[in-house]
Amino acid sequence: MSDDSSFNLIDRQWIPVTMRDDGRECEMSIAQVLEDADSILQIEGDMPLQRFTITRFLLAIMYGTFNHDFVTKSGAHVPFGERLWRKLFQEGSHGEFARKRISSYLQRYHDRFDLFDSRQPFYQVADLHTSNNTVSGLEKLILDMPNGEPFFTTRIGEGLSTLDAAEAARWLITAQAFDPSGIKSGAVGDDRVTNNKGFPIGTAWCGNLGGFLVEGESLWQTLMLNFVSEEVLGNTYPGITWANDKPAWERPALTSAIEVGYDQSKESAGATRYFHGPATLLTWQSRRIRLSHQGEVVDGVVLANGDRIKPQNAYCYEMMSGWRRSEAQKKKLGDIVYMPRLHDPARALWRGLPLLTAADSDGASVNGPADYLRPFVLDWLTKLKISDVPVRLHAYGVSYGPQEAVVDSTIDDALDLNLVVLTTTNPHMGQMIKSAVDMADQGVSAFRYFAATVAQAQGLDVSAPRKNSGDIAYSAFDRAFRDWVRQIDSETDLTSARDAWSEQAKSLLLRLERKYMDRVSPRGMVGRTIPRKDSRTGVVSTRHVSAAAADMWFRKQLNRIFVGDGGYVESATEGR
Repeated sequence: MSDDSSFNLIDRQWIPVTMRDDGRECEMSIAQVLEDADSILQIEGDMPLQRFTITRFLLAIMYGTFNHDFVTKSGAHVPFGERLWRKLFQEGSHGEFARKRISSYLQRYHDRFDLFDSRQPFYQVADLHTSNNTVSGLEKLILDMPNGEPFFTTRIGEGLSTLDAAEAARWLITAQAFDPSGIKSGAVGDDRVTNNKGFPIGTAWCGNLGGFLVEGESLWQTLMLNFVSEEVLGNTYPGITWANDKPAWERPALTSAIEVGYDQSKESAGATRYFHGPATLLTWQSRRIRLSHQGEVVDGVVLANGDRIKPQNAYCYEMMSGWRRSEAQKKKLGDIVYMPRLHDPARALWRGLPLLTAADSDGASVNGPADYLRPFVLDWLTKLKISDVPVRLHAYGVSYGPQEAVVDSTIDDALDLNLVVLTTTNPHMGQMIKSAVDMADQGVSAFRYFAATVAQAQGLDVSAPRKNSGDIAYSAFDRAFRDWVRQIDSETDLTSARDAWSEQAKSLLLRLERKYMDRVSPRGMVGRTIPRKDSRTGVVSTRHVSAAAADMWFRKQLNRIFVGDGGYVESATEGR
């Protein structure tokens, strides 16, 4: 049962942060965080994924505050764009302009941020209930409790029976972003409910994404680096506007029913009119939720289906995900379709870095539409010519299990680099990064084949050595590549950088190979003759395999893979 308690997120402390000056950790209100964002290093949370969800939530406030026309002293209307972005970036959160605008905005919508408001509670529906008035346990709200079985949970045992208001607010925002699909409570007033059940409509919005966050040296810098103007669309995407874009709290309070103009029917897949713009998607109400509480202690939840949304062709509206062209979706919808490029939990972020460097100015490949689109936040920073800024590129996401009804794992991978790596339009930078990753991939493939051949020479099964050797090689490359790319800036000679990586990568693989050879038995060095059947002709032949021959083959492969080819310009900025 609810009561008359109040916990307004604008005034009360609930956002965990780390301070820049002394590394102190504390909790702050929305007003404190946005006023002191220059002094804050980063957002924290009950799990790493909350850094992404809470930062996106704060970005929605930034869009609400600043992504509207400004009226100058002369009375002219100036849309938010590059000039005003630079003003905010340079003056910071302590600047008078930002402080006044944010304070005014938070006052205007103050009543929409109360977690326990009786009429329009934050991110909830006040009278949400089922036909038999059941309230679920908090495992429905907490993301790291798949099927009630914790695998990395921060809340176990008695700790899961209640949440304080601050913690509940963080999980509420996370649930609206990443809640799994599956059967939900059947809310009275939702016409989609059958037999008191809400049948699956898909994951919450962010569950569709391979999320990226560009993290700067302060929270304010992080917010600004991810705050994108509509100017990013330029002339490339005519007819696309964010005219009706606004965060959820600027719209009328929701009911248990679908919101007309937002809930996307199955037949409307690929229809972009439902997306509206970044602020809408940053605060998308994928679920209808009501927190049950006693005072400021939350003891249960009603969690039902909200507005259905699918991500086909949302790339002009969702700024924080990469995209891939989908032939399967094209066959269904009859036109070019881009889907979010999801993160692979087994693949380190640096291996996909070539797809994140600056694309051609028109975004198209030689043979037609591009196979991949970068997150538009990177296109915006490229347009601004922001470079020589040390950042952390952070990848976030969730991998779901069968029917997306349970969380299998979360993605939390970061890469420290200079922003010029991502924003320079010098094509040689992209070529150099791609060459470095390709060399690593080819070297690992050669090492896998070498390990399998050595196992075969010793009469052993090859599957485990092939897999384990690949894991070992990529693990060794992981730190080496991260250290290497961190050193690249606008003054870097790209040819020298590429050659340095080539030498380092080759030496790393040779060290791994020597360790492997040290463990080979005498029988493996001599080898053995094995039969081989031609799959086309059926003819059986024989071949001799040995560790000694594999060693020679591997070294020849490394000489082929890791060869200097020059062709790069002198610095990362040439051609910008």
